[in-house]
Amino acid sequence: MPPTGVSVPVRRKLPMPVRAWVEALVERAVVEVTAVDGGFTESKWVLRLGDGSRLVVRWSDPQVWGEMGREHVRREALACRLLAGSALPVPRLVGSDVDGTVAGGPANVLTWRPGRVRLDRLGADAITALARECVAVHRQAVPPGQQPAVVSFRGATEAQVPKWARWPDLWRRALKIRADAPPLTEYGLLHGDLHLSNTLWDADTVSGLIDWAETAWGPPDLDVAHMCSDFAMMHTTADAEAFRAAYVQQGGRLDPDPDAARYWAVSDILGFLPDPAHILTAVATNRPDLSADDVRHGLEDRLAATLS
Repeated sequence: MPPTGVSVPVRRKLPMPVRAWVEALVERAVVEVTAVDGGFTESKWVLRLGDGSRLVVRWSDPQVWGEMGREHVRREALACRLLAGSALPVPRLVGSDVDGTVAGGPANVLTWRPGRVRLDRLGADAITALARECVAVHRQAVPPGQQPAVVSFRGATEAQVPKWARWPDLWRRALKIRADAPPLTEYGLLHGDLHLSNTLWDADTVSGLIDWAETAWGPPDLDVAHMCSDFAMMHTTADAEAFRAAYVQQGGRLDPDPDAARYWAVSDILGFLPDPAHILTAVATNRPDLSADDVRHGLEDRLAATLS
């Protein structure tokens, strides 16, 4: 999410130093540049090369994103290196300039993944396929000393009951749960921002798990909870529960303690405060039918199901 007060243009031009860096890196000319819309940072472009192949570049303007942009590039590069030998449908790292010494700002060049984002309701086969890929991410072995940074919670430091709440007491219960110490759940590799817009599809096959800028070390429960929240806001709580059940059926390991599971789910939900409607900017192209209240009520329904 952009820092408070930052206005990011919808259409951006890729700075010439970045383009020159990519051309030198791959020893081929860039003939077309297309900005990738639909994200909060507006920092990705698809590059078409002279031979018809495509690459993706993430470039963070240091004047806008500062250390946050550098951290996104660093984490994405690390995730690509950790997953380079896996069978997962993830981008491969072509080059990285974390300090921006050549590109004029922190930057990564990645292989392009085919497919399209789906924000329509997924059937059982697609949900199972998505769950299977998520399980594979969380099973990925990470060599000692190469773990990414420990996950940090999203949202306001001092979260409050939202003004739009239909059931304020529900949110008070959630805030009380979140005030407890985190459970001693086993940690592993996380995507860190696992939601439907970061998934590419070819029919019911997952063709890409993308945008690893927030990869982290933490409980798989948080990745699963984040995807469940997205299902609830985009569709229904029943879809969220179907994904969670499919994750477990595919061999995913979540904390068996109900209180621990509730803590992680609540922590993710509170991370959308003060208003989850901020996601509408990112999904407007694929889901123009969604309203602010649709998103708010979906998240609140997810909270009610979590605390029931």
